[in-house]
Amino acid sequence: MIRWLLVAILFFIVMAGAHMLIDEKGYVLVSAGVYTIESTLVSLVFMLCLALAIGAIILKIGKAIWRVVVGVSKRRSKKRNARQEAALEQSMWALINGQEDSLSYALQKAEFPEKWRDMQCAIQAKAALYAGKKVVAREYLQQLSEPAQSKVSQLWLAAEQEGQALESLAPQAQMKKATPTQLHAYVSALLQAKDWDTLQSTIIQRHKQLHWSESQWDGFFTDYFSAIAQHTDKDLQALQGSLPRGLRAMSYPAFMAVCVRTGQLAPVRKELVKLLKKDQISELAEILQHLDGADIELRKLVQSKLKKQPEQSDLLFCLACLANGEGDHSLAAKIFDTLSSEPWQTLWQYQAQRAFAKTGQYEKAYLLLSDQYH
Repeated sequence: MIRWLLVAILFFIVMAGAHMLIDEKGYVLVSAGVYTIESTLVSLVFMLCLALAIGAIILKIGKAIWRVVVGVSKRRSKKRNARQEAALEQSMWALINGQEDSLSYALQKAEFPEKWRDMQCAIQAKAALYAGKKVVAREYLQQLSEPAQSKVSQLWLAAEQEGQALESLAPQAQMKKATPTQLHAYVSALLQAKDWDTLQSTIIQRHKQLHWSESQWDGFFTDYFSAIAQHTDKDLQALQGSLPRGLRAMSYPAFMAVCVRTGQLAPVRKELVKLLKKDQISELAEILQHLDGADIELRKLVQSKLKKQPEQSDLLFCLACLANGEGDHSLAAKIFDTLSSEPWQTLWQYQAQRAFAKTGQYEKAYLLLSDQYH
């Protein structure tokens, strides 16, 4: 800019100097409509140079003011971004460490950067769910962008919005190349929504894509059979038998545990008798610890076994469980009084507390219940 200004000044100096060399002042006439300007060339050059100099000074002052204004704005923006990033970092660490109280404080402190706004809404929804405010959590979840809503299926489920979770998960999970994470979330949503038919068909057709470990399958089948037993009158044995061969073997321990817990011993009686005959008494005791049903045949076999091993504590515990299941709580209470002289086992607590409560021995039941929660 300065270079072109110097060129213009030099041009007018040359024009004025040429006339001075030939002893002529030069004459300039500018006419625009009714307005005219008359001047010598030297005067015009001087005025133009003065105008350009004043213009340059004004331009420099304007640039200086602009830099000050922009600098203040940048500093404010930098401070705001620093606060936003600090709030994001603090929230992430609170979320990782499960510190929901600190999480709520961090979210109130400042807004997240714009590109992380979906994440802020999701974290606020999680904090609201921790505080038991499901309605507030739903409001935050509804503020998420459409792509982000499909990434928070567990929050939708926790907010009791199974339909919304399934709506966002189904299109991706039903694709042939769905990821294990997408299928896992979809299966969890179907289980919570109690859509048994879709859940069963999905497990049968897509189980190889889940890549679950044995413990994950065991946890799923425990929840699956428990929910079906609690909410439907479907035949658990038929459901378990309809699974693919590989899944039938993995699902059997959970199937057996749920059958015992719900008092449906007929489908698993052979397996229980087999454990008894093979002297796998501790395994049998572990299965029967939550028994809620009767089986006369199994009780007779246990009593017969006790004649040969009358002091076997696990066998006595199995008899107590079966007695409780038949409603013979007094026998169960006597057995637990006998077992109290031995080191107490954790798996005895539920059945012992039940027996003592049913026979009016509330103090003993209370002590067992207290021990269970300490």
